[in-house]
Amino acid sequence: MVSAPARLRCAANALFRRLGANPGLHVTRWLAIAAILLVSLLGSQTALIGSIDEKLISARLAAAPRPATGQVVVLAIDKASLDAAGVWPWPRSLYAGIIDRLAAAGVQSIFIDVDFSTPSRPGEDAALAAALKRAGRSVLLPVFHQHARAGNDTTTEINRPIPAFLENAWPVFANVAVDGDGAVRSMALGDIFDGVRIQTAAAALAGSPDDDGSIRIDYSIEPRTVPTYSVSDLLAGQIAPAALAGKTVVVGATATELKDIFAVPVHGTLPGPVIHALSAETILQDRILEPFDQRLGAVALALVIIAGALAWRSRHVLVIITACILLVAAIESAAFVLLKEASVVLATAVPLITVALGIVLVVNERFDVVRALMAIAHLENRTTRRLMKRIVADSIDGVIAFDATLRVVEANAAARSVMGMAAEHEAGPTLERIDAIFPDIATALQTLLEDHRRDPGRPHSARIDFVRRKGADEAHYEAAITLSHADADGVRTSAGHTPLAGCVIIRDITARQVYHERLRHLADHDELTGLLNRRAFVDRLPLAPKGTCIATLDIENHDNICATFGRDVGDDVLKAVADRLRARAPQALLARLSDDIFAIALAVDDTKTLPDMANTLLGWLDEPLAVGAAGMEARARMGLCWLADVSVEQAIGAAESALDDARAVPGCRWKIYDPASALRQARYRMLETDMRTALAQGEFFLLYQPQVALTTGHLTGAEALVRWQHPSLDLVSPADFIPIAESNGLICDLGRWALETACREASAWDPELTVAVNVSPIQLDRSDIVADVMSALEKSGLAPSRLCLEITESSLLDSGDRIFDELERLRAMGIRIALDDFGTGYSSMGQLAGIPLDKLKLDQSFVRRMLDDNGVRQIVRAIIALAHALKLEVVAEGIEGEAEQTMLNDLGCEIGQGYRFGRPLKAKPFRALGA
Repeated sequence: MVSAPARLRCAANALFRRLGANPGLHVTRWLAIAAILLVSLLGSQTALIGSIDEKLISARLAAAPRPATGQVVVLAIDKASLDAAGVWPWPRSLYAGIIDRLAAAGVQSIFIDVDFSTPSRPGEDAALAAALKRAGRSVLLPVFHQHARAGNDTTTEINRPIPAFLENAWPVFANVAVDGDGAVRSMALGDIFDGVRIQTAAAALAGSPDDDGSIRIDYSIEPRTVPTYSVSDLLAGQIAPAALAGKTVVVGATATELKDIFAVPVHGTLPGPVIHALSAETILQDRILEPFDQRLGAVALALVIIAGALAWRSRHVLVIITACILLVAAIESAAFVLLKEASVVLATAVPLITVALGIVLVVNERFDVVRALMAIAHLENRTTRRLMKRIVADSIDGVIAFDATLRVVEANAAARSVMGMAAEHEAGPTLERIDAIFPDIATALQTLLEDHRRDPGRPHSARIDFVRRKGADEAHYEAAITLSHADADGVRTSAGHTPLAGCVIIRDITARQVYHERLRHLADHDELTGLLNRRAFVDRLPLAPKGTCIATLDIENHDNICATFGRDVGDDVLKAVADRLRARAPQALLARLSDDIFAIALAVDDTKTLPDMANTLLGWLDEPLAVGAAGMEARARMGLCWLADVSVEQAIGAAESALDDARAVPGCRWKIYDPASALRQARYRMLETDMRTALAQGEFFLLYQPQVALTTGHLTGAEALVRWQHPSLDLVSPADFIPIAESNGLICDLGRWALETACREASAWDPELTVAVNVSPIQLDRSDIVADVMSALEKSGLAPSRLCLEITESSLLDSGDRIFDELERLRAMGIRIALDDFGTGYSSMGQLAGIPLDKLKLDQSFVRRMLDDNGVRQIVRAIIALAHALKLEVVAEGIEGEAEQTMLNDLGCEIGQGYRFGRPLKAKPFRALGA
């Protein structure tokens, strides 16, 4: 019997056939027509189509490259220029030199694309102002809009050069406008500055009379054809004056590290100065790209496309496709010619999309899309069950489908094999008989059936795992059972059963189980040696008795073995060590903690037996190890800890602390855990950790030890001493934190901070006073000390002659020519170099002649003993005489009494420091002392 909805559909289709119409055809036709008209009217206003147009315009510009006129020259602040100057920002006297050289070459105008909005040092500003005056107002300086505040405030203000520069230069706007996609495509011609409209740099460089509106930059002009020179070449006199005469010059940053780089069409990215040059070239070549109003043409084309699609629906498909290709080619050719020859920008995305939609309309007219989709759906519906049956049959998982009576309606071969069912052609098997074979599945199934009877409206599922033997092996399976509600029509049920459909999916997870077991083993064991890893060793320690001893062993010569024989042999040694420990202590808990460090937990009677146990363990490893075809010795050191002395959580750390103590003593092979030593190590580690943030948090500060002239007692300067105010440990001694900073590399940052702080604070003292700053050997070796000093002097304004750098004798041991060259460069700048703590290092008096020095600092150990020891007094006399022979000034440290001062003065020592003249002071009290 045919249903009412089916009869209604048949009647509707018959009606449309009699009328010669198709309902689906009409709907898609009008949708296609509406889309064509909508694109023609509004398409150019959408971001997507606008983006397509910009890509097409960029492709046309790239296909028609043209050279620059050469009238605009770029003078680049590139990496070579930065390296030559050695500092950034540049001193303004350097820009003065650039202006003078360009003016001497006869350039027409100069645009310096550099921010001069803040004052610099007075002498530098005066030099640049004088150069601008000599240039005779031929220099253009940038002004630009910037945000007045940080954050979301959109208020802007104008950033301008300082008044001293604007007196003899022309202000021009230098803002670079970025489109929504981040690219620079246009350049303004002018803007309002102090109530008056002035030109932008591009308009001024090109000599344009316009100062209103904006232009689109012609990126078909190739940047590589713009004459470009390095500032370093100009300053070195390597640019011929004829190359610059009569030209307009843009001076600006092209170095990547200065970040004046913008995204542009065609070329990817360009520096700001090159964009200004291309903007000026666009005006000079009369290549201002003009847009073309295409709205009326777009609508007309849309109407033609619609009419053509409806009229040509009976034409051959190849004819229609050929016509569309020719139309697209004509549109693009016209756009290319107009852009290249007439500088007219034609947007073609809307016409091209209109043609594409016209093709869709033609296809719709030729084929009934709705009817085709219905036919496809009908075909899919017919094949779905066949496909599902094939998937179930081919699945490697066992799949069983059953009804409310537990009668199996589908079961693939995999399920029949696992469940022990008969052949597939046997009719009507049920699941009830699995109770005896797989009771877990049967129990879960009964529970789900009870749940389904209580709540038949929702699905019920369960997952169980079970094991089945396969000969001598075990096979692991997981089963997922699902019961779902089913319509009563056509579903077989029995009395008391609600309609349902059920499924059991059985998967063999034996391989996964083996894999998981392997992962668990790898998670707890070291892959190379098979011993426990650190985490597993710690997890098992709570099971050990209190009388257990924890020992950590370090293979002392493992690094040498790897360096000599290779890493593979080194790994073989570690495996041999593990085998030796397993063989000698089969009941012990063994682990490999890290690269060449092992751990062993053994039961001991009391701590008195620990030395014997240590010697026994080390003796095991003293015997040659079987590595390859030969034996190899593995020398070991050991740290021991009795578990009764510490908690389980601290045991490994305590044993490793004892191992560190053994390493610190040459020739020592083992140490027992010492809480005091561990406390020192913990304090060391804490200081090392806290030091990484202490500098940023302002915990370091400087004190200044006065230095006086011994003949007059007048203050001459001070030595800067670094101190650390720790938040919890109070004042930390430099003897504690300086070695830590040198070992972890933070000494370079700390030394740079001390240098900058000392110069800044000393700049406020009396101009006659000097400041001495210590430079670590590591800082001298790893950092650019010349650049650090120049930066500190530039920031502080301190005269170089007021700075003294103190270096130690160890800085000069095995030093290369680079360090001596740097010291000579510093002395050439006026900075003085002192050799600190002379007499405590390894250099001899004869070596002083080859070292670039100005001062020699006599160590306080000599000063304190010279009154009572004539031999020491004679050594001091000889040192002072030698220093004077080498024309070095002598500074004595540690002077505490008048007698020491008098003796040193009589011996010819010039400068002294120590508690005799005052304790170290902070910057402000010291400033008052020298006032």
